[in-house]
Amino acid sequence: MSRDFHEENDIFYEEDDAAEFEQPRSRRRLGVILLTSAMAVVLVGCGVMATLLKGVGHERAPTASAPKGSPSTPIASTFAPPTTEAPAALAETSSAPPSQAPSPSKKPKATEVAQAPAPNHSTPPGCAPSKGPNQLPKTTVKGYLDKAAATHFWGTKTKVEYADILVPKRLLYAIAEQESGWQSDIKACDGGLGLMQIMPNTQGSVNFRFGTTWDRTKPSDNVMLGANYLAWLIAYYGDRIATQHGTTPSYDALNPELLKPVISAYNWGTGGVEPGMGTFPNGTYVQNVLYLMDHSRAGNY
Repeated sequence: MSRDFHEENDIFYEEDDAAEFEQPRSRRRLGVILLTSAMAVVLVGCGVMATLLKGVGHERAPTASAPKGSPSTPIASTFAPPTTEAPAALAETSSAPPSQAPSPSKKPKATEVAQAPAPNHSTPPGCAPSKGPNQLPKTTVKGYLDKAAATHFWGTKTKVEYADILVPKRLLYAIAEQESGWQSDIKACDGGLGLMQIMPNTQGSVNFRFGTTWDRTKPSDNVMLGANYLAWLIAYYGDRIATQHGTTPSYDALNPELLKPVISAYNWGTGGVEPGMGTFPNGTYVQNVLYLMDHSRAGNY
């Protein structure tokens, strides 16, 4: 009986244990299901939030970092339609005020004279030429000038056109009058000496080129140095004019196209003196000599 009882009780308790634990298991399963569902809801919500935040990031693009000192221009949204018009802010910052706008570079005209080197004769302000006591008579000076005007300085060891060059007498008279007033014993502040105001480098260049030994301190040689230099200038600019025009060279020194650069270069040097420019760096000097060629006082000496 007791055994049956115990067996029955064992069966009873076994059944009862199963019944007692069945209910907690069901509850646990339900809790797990609810917890899983809640976590899924949270994850889905996080995903939605991330998507929304990402969309906001696209709508608010960052501003481009501009170089220091330059205006910063906002970068257009990737969804913005393309445009050919500049933004108003860019148009305002990119245009400089009129006072700050760089002035356009002016292209020099063909007739404008470029900056030339310093002239051969550059007298310091307030410096007067020094006159010596050994002034030659004007008739003697005229004889020196006439002799130089009849001299073929190029000689025969050159091309025929150069050998035929003579310096016009009127040109020699006028330059001697402009330079020294036909005074044989006079020295300028810049070093020019004598009737033709010969500079030391002019003496060296002429003697080296022509194989001569003229001495600028001697009035007769001084005139020859000046005339010899003029003969060289006539050949030099005669060739340049022919090259410009594509013609045969002419060495007619009384032709104004050749005469003007020759006169200018005698005083200024060849740098910055070109035929056909229309103007010369020492235009007043050129005009004075041209005037003296037609109104020389040589007849009054």
